Amino acid sequence: MDNIDNNQSKGLISLTLTESLERFSYYGMQAILLYYMYYSISRGGLGFTPATAASIFAIYGSLSYLAAACGGYISDRILGGKRTVSLGAIMIIIGQLILSIPLSNMILLLFVSLILLTVGMGLLKPTITTMVGNLYDEQYNTRAYRFTIFLSGINIGAFLAPIIIGFLGMNVNFHLGFFTGAVAMLIGLGIFEYHTKDYNQNNSIYTSNPIEPYEVRKLFDRILFCVVSIALVLLLMYSFDALNLTNIITLLSVITVVIPFIYFFVIITSNDTDPAERRGMLIYVVLFIGAAFFWGIEEQGPIVLAIMANGSTNNEFTVWKYGLLTFFIVIFAVIGYFLHKKTDSKLLKVFTSAIALFFILITVFHNGDINVHISRTWYQAINPLFILIFTPVFAKLWHHHESSAIKTFPIGVLLASIGCLVLYVPIRFLNGGSVNPLWIVLTVGIICLGEMLISPVGLSVTYRLAPKNFVSQMMGVWYLSDAAGQAINSQVVKYFSVANVDYFLVLGIIGIILSILMFVILHSILRKVSKK
Repeated sequence: MDNIDNNQSKGLISLTLTESLERFSYYGMQAILLYYMYYSISRGGLGFTPATAASIFAIYGSLSYLAAACGGYISDRILGGKRTVSLGAIMIIIGQLILSIPLSNMILLLFVSLILLTVGMGLLKPTITTMVGNLYDEQYNTRAYRFTIFLSGINIGAFLAPIIIGFLGMNVNFHLGFFTGAVAMLIGLGIFEYHTKDYNQNNSIYTSNPIEPYEVRKLFDRILFCVVSIALVLLLMYSFDALNLTNIITLLSVITVVIPFIYFFVIITSNDTDPAERRGMLIYVVLFIGAAFFWGIEEQGPIVLAIMANGSTNNEFTVWKYGLLTFFIVIFAVIGYFLHKKTDSKLLKVFTSAIALFFILITVFHNGDINVHISRTWYQAINPLFILIFTPVFAKLWHHHESSAIKTFPIGVLLASIGCLVLYVPIRFLNGGSVNPLWIVLTVGIICLGEMLISPVGLSVTYRLAPKNFVSQMMGVWYLSDAAGQAINSQVVKYFSVANVDYFLVLGIIGIILSILMFVILHSILRKVSKK
């Protein structure tokens, strides 16, 4: 038994490292991709307009989560967990390597790379999460612990990526940054393959529900129908001289937004769905719309903040020495407390203590206040840093209080709206001056609080409200809320500029109205249900 536990612990560590390195590769590429697309050719970029680059960036993120909704199906029915993760990692490596080639005309290769990265992430991300869930037998009451370790690893990778890859991409050249992401994913794949013996053989290597021969033809017919339909639309666009990048992005956005609602229509009208389940689905549709809006706001960070950081943010400022020292002591005290409570790993405790001591001593022995220069890509590290700080606090909160999506989703949407309004203030009233980075930190912090109210509850409420005959499909639908939000983003972000002072005001007002409508509609549905 001890040997089994040891192998499973190694499996958890290797899966966490693999996904952490995948997130390092993904968020590192994301930190420099927008700049790479809209910087001029003389500065090593591709020369897109900022609006076009923002739209491409958003639709890429949208299609990545759309692919993630399909990745679980491929793992469960066709390839099995191990082969799906390996194939996804290989496609990510190839995609990053293509971006690292310094050729004169990279526009075509950019889109080839983004397709590979989209499919690769779609295969790897949902599958490796399922493998963590399947790692231990159900008799082991360690699911929360497993996912706490797993999510912490993800956010550590996401936090370090903009700092390391961002520095290389912006200070050396973009191609070196992309190459670093490829190397990170290659290391992750090596760790994953080396520890194959530590995974649960039945749940991770083989397909859990192999596709039957008669289903293959049905799947092929559906894929063929989708391909032919899209091809006909593109042909129609070409015949009207409307086949261009902007219209293709719009087409993909519409498809991504429509797909989940087709799912909802099929499920709600199915004969396999009883009246009680239909009412539950109506509640879920409202929650889904709120989640899509929230992810649309949250996922604007790598786009909007990147554009702001490039010329509208004061990236040079002075920090009071003893204020920074106090900040470090408080942060590492909180981290140390949770490490003491949650882990017995002496190596992890020593490593964390060494890092804490390093930062504290540097601050103590520094002569005078500290002049800080913030790299443009570092703003992308704020979100995962807040997630790392908030996760143990909210894990403790959810442990003692049952979460209710009916309450948390409208509040999460409201917090995203408040975040937009907070960032509106300096843009509106500074009269064209540079924005203080603390406004951005405050905005991201407020939106991260909203994420803590929506993200952990999302999969849980999806499972609870899913009709019993559609549970597997509905778990994939949750990824589509992020896909839909980013698809809408691809149309919205091209209107952003610091000169457009009302951009955040409009988003904030829309979010406040949506949160109020969600609260009213959800409670109206609940009242009707309680009367029956």
